[in-house]
Amino acid sequence: MSRSPRKAARPIRGFIYAVLIHIVFGALIGVSLWFQPQVIEPLPGKPMQAKAIDLAAIERAKAEKKHKATEKKKAAEKKKEKEALKKKDAKAEKKRKATEKKKAAEKKKKEAALKKKKAETEKKRKATEKKKAAEKKKEKEALKKKKAAEAKKKSEAEKKRKAAEEKAREAAETQAQLERDEQEAVSAFGALAWAIQQQVSSNWSEPGDFSGMSVSFLVKVDRDGNVISVTITKKSGDARLDESAENAIFKASPLPFPTEPRYYEYLKEFNFVFKP
Repeated sequence: MSRSPRKAARPIRGFIYAVLIHIVFGALIGVSLWFQPQVIEPLPGKPMQAKAIDLAAIERAKAEKKHKATEKKKAAEKKKEKEALKKKDAKAEKKRKATEKKKAAEKKKKEAALKKKKAETEKKRKATEKKKAAEKKKEKEALKKKKAAEAKKKSEAEKKRKAAEEKAREAAETQAQLERDEQEAVSAFGALAWAIQQQVSSNWSEPGDFSGMSVSFLVKVDRDGNVISVTITKKSGDARLDESAENAIFKASPLPFPTEPRYYEYLKEFNFVFKP
């Protein structure tokens, strides 16, 4: 605000100075003419030259002043433009930095999101792998248990089969032995049947005629041939014969009996037919 009046006053002062110089110069010429009345012929064109020089100086001053003002104005405008450009550049730089910052933030955000996503994906992958490994391990253990169970079952079945075969073999051998023992027992008893008959007959003394008659008994003995019980299985038709024959059997005890212990089971009960 304070510079504007000064700028406006400068051209006026310059003009006033030019006028004063012109007046002073004219006065000097007049004084010189006053003191020297002789006619001095001026050089041709000299007054016009002085006037032209003065006007040229004024014009130059004006032009210089205008030039300076123009230059100053241009400088001011250039400065203003420069400042505006600087501000524009600063604003653009600020905007660029803000944009870059925003982009950097977005990039960082995207990278963080991508990193998070990758981490989640990796975590999910590891969890899936862990789950698959656990399932595989479980399946492997289940298969192992199944194979072990099958092997155990097969082994047990094989043991049972072998045991059954052994049992069957032993049973067959036992049965065969029992059959042999029974045959041997029967043979041994057959060898003593006549002796038993003679021993019972020697203890029978019932008078009467019982020719053609017979009575059958089931006789039970102990291992030493001692008579335990006598049961009539077929009567003779004569009570005296039946009773006397029964008494004779008891009196004949102990009866002749095989000494082999294994024969006893086959001979502890036997049928005895008494014929007088």
